This record gives sequence, structure tokens and C-alpha cells, in this order.
Amino acid sequence: MKKRAIIYTSNLENVEVLADFLSKEGWEIISAGSTADFIKSHNIKVTVDNSLNLNETGDNGFTKILSMILASGQNFEESNQKNDTGEIKLVCVNVDPAFHKLHDFLAIESSENCIDLRHISLIRSSAKNYKNVLILTDPADYHEAIIQLRNDSIKIDFRLYLAGKALNLSAAYDAAAADSIMFQSGEIEYPNYYLIPYKKLHELRHGMNGHQTACVYNICDNVGMLGGTKKIQGREISYSIIRNSYTAWREVSLFLQVIKNPFTVDSTDCEGNVFTTQFTPAAGSVFTVGIKNTNPIGAALGSNVAESFRKTFSCASQSFSGAVLGCSAVIDEPAAREMISADMRAIIAPDFTKEARQIFSEQKDLSLINSSKLTASAHEFISLDGGIIVQQVDSDLFKKWHVVTHSRPTQPQIDAMAFGMMIALTAKSYAAVIVRGSSAVGISTGQIEPGKAVLYALGDMQECMQKGLNSDSPDAEILVSDSVLPFDGKMEKIADFGIKAIIQTGGAPSDKEFIDYCNEKGIAMIFTGINHLSY
Repeated sequence: MKKRAIIYTSNLENVEVLADFLSKEGWEIISAGSTADFIKSHNIKVTVDNSLNLNETGDNGFTKILSMILASGQNFEESNQKNDTGEIKLVCVNVDPAFHKLHDFLAIESSENCIDLRHISLIRSSAKNYKNVLILTDPADYHEAIIQLRNDSIKIDFRLYLAGKALNLSAAYDAAAADSIMFQSGEIEYPNYYLIPYKKLHELRHGMNGHQTACVYNICDNVGMLGGTKKIQGREISYSIIRNSYTAWREVSLFLQVIKNPFTVDSTDCEGNVFTTQFTPAAGSVFTVGIKNTNPIGAALGSNVAESFRKTFSCASQSFSGAVLGCSAVIDEPAAREMISADMRAIIAPDFTKEARQIFSEQKDLSLINSSKLTASAHEFISLDGGIIVQQVDSDLFKKWHVVTHSRPTQPQIDAMAFGMMIALTAKSYAAVIVRGSSAVGISTGQIEPGKAVLYALGDMQECMQKGLNSDSPDAEILVSDSVLPFDGKMEKIADFGIKAIIQTGGAPSDKEFIDYCNEKGIAMIFTGINHLSY
């Protein structure tokens, strides 16, 4: 009985090798569309069956194909099939799980193409009858399939392995279609089954520690940071580098999406008067941030990349070894010459000039990562033993301001508060940031209470200033907290450190004492009413 194979793929990698082998072994190859044209272009005989095409209106031919797949290996007379029709013993089909716009589903002329019934039905029916039909959905498996077919001895565990991969692909395809509908409709934020299709991007050099393995998956629609990143130089990426690079790029994205643009916040003063706080857009500034263990260690704005990095590095020069740097602008030659001695593990930026790449090529342990897309995730996940927690990404710096002191912050202080809160937003809590001018001169993260975070940040500031940091605006020394700051013994000497303005959540029982202290010392204080806690 003549054996038949269906080859109908979106990924044409190695298709000609598989088709050539099957043809020489006497198989009849059934295909359609661009796949059939591709096979023909390699002078391989193919039977065109247009019922495989998505846009084919008649379903009789396609139903017959499905019946042949499901009946393969069974008694043909019982299946109302004739022995001379041949059996379909191999199905090579793959599709790319894809997200679609909501209006594509609503449009009559395109809705059928958003939910691919034909390809997925071929995959599922073949997987169901895996003992008799070899289902190939990944070009990586063609070589082993050819070997076992040539020996006419296909192992059952190989068949089952291929069926598992086939069902994995069909599940990802269905999840992409479902997510396209539910998440865009705005009616469902947390569906009954959270099934985002992630596609294997590449295996990492190692996990957080050298003895752990790790792999990166990205969303099939290539959105967000991972959809636009590419390593252009250096060693293979490790777990810590990818984690730190994400944190660095999230900070850069916040800068480009928020701080670099004009924005306002509805505000009230201590007497209840309503006004609007206007933030100065940092349109002409370059932002750099150093990240280590997924926490910021230094950050600054500058008129160019070299200046920004110089200020960022001086904030934490002793901690920069092994860090990842994020930058909002293309890394040029002068900046590269500044950065090359910092002993960093990776730099993530929109791009690198040819001259900068040449300079960095001297440091083999340094990875250069090009990122063309800003972070765009609506949710973040925490893995638990047996499940996950899903929550909205925290991306709003402020929702409102309440100036609780007699003194209002100056415009430089207002802008410094936004800059400092941007840094605190991605830091592990409890976090505190001291901003002087356009530099984060003191950063404390992951403390067990907010007061200790402030003390450590002030100590970090003292150490930084003793090293002679060049600040472009010494009159704006800001304390930023990601949470409620209780007024206790730790807070009573903050004025001695030169703090002139504070921004925090507010809402502690000791708020009045804190406000009285600030009024006495001439310190402006803002309550935001929201926490930016992160663990």
C-alpha cells in the first residue's frame, strides 16, 4: 500500500531535506500553497491538495484527509475506506502561535484566519493517532525521523515524544487566540486558565548559580524587552545577566516613557487648595543606571552618555564590578572609553556605534545587548511551588500629591522627586533613594523596615559625597521612600544630612510629628498615598 505524507508548514527550514528523502523512498507527498511551491522548486514531485489551504471554501476534501489520518493503521473496510487509497503515515505541519487585533476577529472577512481550524486539526488528529502517524511539528526532529524511517523501525517512545510536541504547539496556538480576544476586550483581566504561549528563545549559559540550568522564553508576539533584544557581542547570557538586564531596561523604559516626557499630577497643599504639579521633561538628557542583584546601585542623568555614566559610576564605584548597565541612548566611543574599565558584565542600550563595539571587544567577559523595544508587560508573575501569583505591573509613579508641609518643593526638587521615585519603583523593598541634582547619590534596598532603608541610604550618600561627586544642582537634596515612613529616632536627624524635601506614602500614626518636624526644619514633604513595594 502506498504511503502518503502531508507537508504543509509555515517554517520551511529543512523541509526540502525531508521531502527529498520521502520522495526517493516512494512516498506520495501532499501539500498546498507556498509549501508546495517550495517543494516543487527543489524538483521534488508533490501532489497539490488545495483543501489544505485556510481560504479554501469547500470542506469535503479536508474532511477526507482528516478521516484518512485518524483511520491510518486501522481496518480500512470498517472505516469505509478503500485499500487502494493509501494511508497517511506522516504529517509534517507547523504554525506560529500568533496574536491578532480584536477587530480581526470581529471582521467577517478575516475572522476565520484568526482561528486556524485546518492546521491545528491536522496536528491534533495526528497526535491522537500517534501510534500509526508520525507527526512532525519541529524542524529539529526531521533528522531523527529520517533515520528511523530509513531503518523502518520507528520507536514508540519517539512517536509519543513527537505527539507531545504537537499538542504543546496546538495548545500554544489556542492560547494565543484566546489571549488575543480576552485581554483586548478589557472584560477579563484574570482568566480562568492563565495560558500565555511562551516560545523557547535560547538556553542560558547557566542559572543564578553555576550548577543550575536555565532557559529564556519570550511571548510569541515578540512584545516587550525580550522581543527586541539581541546579544551582539560577548559571552553567552547567564540567568543573572538576563534578570539584571531586564531590571536595567525597565528603568530605561520608565525614563523614556515617563520622565523624558511632560506630565502632571493633581495636587493639594496643606490648606486643602487644589493645584497641578508640572514636571519638567528631561528631553535633552541621557539616563544611565547600574543594576546588581536586580537592584539599582547608581543612576544619573547627563547631557551625553559619557557624562551620565561618569556620574552613575561615581555613585557606586566600589559596587560596579559585575554589574549590568542600562542606557537610554546609543553608546558612542567617548562613553565606551569611560565604561571599559568598570568591569561590568553587560550593557543594554538602544545600540552601539562601530567604534564603541571595537573598544568593548577587548573585554571578552562583557556582553553587549541591543534593545529596540521598551518594556510592555501588563502583568508580572511570582512562581510558587504548585502555582503562580499574577499581578498588574506597577508603572505609575504617582496618582496624586498632597503637600503636607508649609514649604512647597521647588521645581528642581519636584523633578528630582520624580527621578528618585523612578529608581525606587524597581528596587526591592523597603527602599530609599537620596537624590542630589540629577544623581542618585544614596540607594538602599531590601531592608526589613523603611527607617533602616533611610539610614543606609543616607550613609551611602555620605560615602558618595566624600568621593567628590560632581553634582549639577546641590540645592535639591531629596529623600524618596517607596513606602510609609514612620517618624522615630531614625528620622530625627535627617535635616543634619542636608535633606531639603521628602516624598513618601504617608499614613503612619506619627505623620503629625513628622510634619511638625519638617515645618520646624524648613523641609518640604509630599504624601503620595500609594506604596511601590517590590519583593
